[in-house]
Amino acid sequence: MADSETVFDAKLTTFQQWQTTPWGRLRYSIAAANLMPHLHHAGRVLDVAGGNGLDAIELAARGHHVTIVDISEPALADARALAAKQGVGDRISTQRLGVDELARRFAHDQFDVVLCHNLIQYVPDPRTLIAVLAAMVAPNGVVSVIAPNADADPLLTAVRDLDLEEALRQLDSSTRHTVTYDTETRACYADSVIDDLAEAGLHLRARCGIRSVCDLLVDDTRKDDPMFFAQLERLELAMSTRAPYSYTARFFQLVAGPAR
Repeated sequence: MADSETVFDAKLTTFQQWQTTPWGRLRYSIAAANLMPHLHHAGRVLDVAGGNGLDAIELAARGHHVTIVDISEPALADARALAAKQGVGDRISTQRLGVDELARRFAHDQFDVVLCHNLIQYVPDPRTLIAVLAAMVAPNGVVSVIAPNADADPLLTAVRDLDLEEALRQLDSSTRHTVTYDTETRACYADSVIDDLAEAGLHLRARCGIRSVCDLLVDDTRKDDPMFFAQLERLELAMSTRAPYSYTARFFQLVAGPAR
């Protein structure tokens, strides 16, 4: 845990800068749009590894009460400051916790929504983590899992970098390299996570993609143009829940809940 704390604390500024990029903004706006059809009333939300709270603040603005847990106190401090600035500080609480502490801290069926966004690639045992999260979600609630889509990497490496040898290697590699945190992570595949969700008693309600097109566009400067970005976001929203685009998007988002 100490090493992870050091990495995430040290890279917070880099992460904040990434959040302001067009591709960073799309990560949050598309994720929220994918989740909204499954939220039928304001409720209790647990945002696991929620960092500086951009997912949480969006939900708090819609009336939800969100508990953010993370191992990085600087990130949580930033979340509290951002929530206060957005006028939702009374609906955001934070706790500095590691994933191994979740089961001891929170009760079964305690939350209507559990977010697990960009976490499973870092943990040693995603299956156990998903089982823990499944126990915390209420019978009519949902769990949202987002992870980098390992199926997208060979395509992006070939198209953007023209590195065909690396693309070939990635087809069978069990690891990926994250640029933001400059570290190796697990290669995550949606089908495997869907199996883990099912084993934990969660029924898949939606399989979505995030950034189906953005990362294939080599001209990153063009994405800063407000009109172009608005068009890109509309296209991304339209593609996010449509196969085959959701299968090759940069991130997969799975929304699941207890069987009804």
